[in-house]
Amino acid sequence: MRRVAFAPTTPPWSLEAEELKVVASAARRMGLRIHGHLSETSADVEFCLANFGKRPVQWMADHDYLGGDVWLAHLVHLDEEEIRILAETGTGMAHCPQSNCRLGSGIAPAERLAALGGAVSLAVDGAASNESADMISEMHSAWHTHRAVKGAGAVAVEDVVRWASAHGARVLGFEDAGVIAPGKLADLAIFDLSHPRYFGLHDPLIGPVACAGDAQLRHLIVGGRIVVSDGTIPGIDLAQLRHDAARVVTRLAS
Repeated sequence: MRRVAFAPTTPPWSLEAEELKVVASAARRMGLRIHGHLSETSADVEFCLANFGKRPVQWMADHDYLGGDVWLAHLVHLDEEEIRILAETGTGMAHCPQSNCRLGSGIAPAERLAALGGAVSLAVDGAASNESADMISEMHSAWHTHRAVKGAGAVAVEDVVRWASAHGARVLGFEDAGVIAPGKLADLAIFDLSHPRYFGLHDPLIGPVACAGDAQLRHLIVGGRIVVSDGTIPGIDLAQLRHDAARVVTRLAS
């Protein structure tokens, strides 16, 4: 359940040009996947154009830093050619709508990449950009932000669920997870849909994503192991965890 990946944060900034191929080659020699952040802001694109004469995705392609073993966070500022390159190379997108909204970076063309058969996954980009690190609220935001800007036909709840599950497994290289099917790992989230907020839904199954709020997770099974039972995490002292978190946040703030 743990994977090691090569992950220089933002390759155009954190690596010299000649180092990209070295990093990519070393990772592939060891059978490791490759991750990074790219095209999160317009400044990223301007930097690449000014220093390399190419947009970020095109520059990465020149340095063997794209492929089915690569997934990149954000990818907000893409042109049509870059979207095509990502789809053709199988390079994954870790779509972080709440982080992008919080920072005012824009909205990634996730639905256009997915329409070309590209690998779009969903991520929270850490508690610094999605305060709760909550994937349910991330899914709700993905559904809302795309439709608000691009129209009601841009993204459906089912698309978002697919990005967060099957496509997430695809991007991370977990071939035995991501869908409920014979032979796959028993990864199951069971929600309580009896709350009044779900009463008006034509399809209760879309409730946790469409209705947002505090989705009531009853049971969570990961690889056949129960990690949440009746809404609680066995073996976790939440009061102590809250105390520890407050101490760490206070130290960081000072």
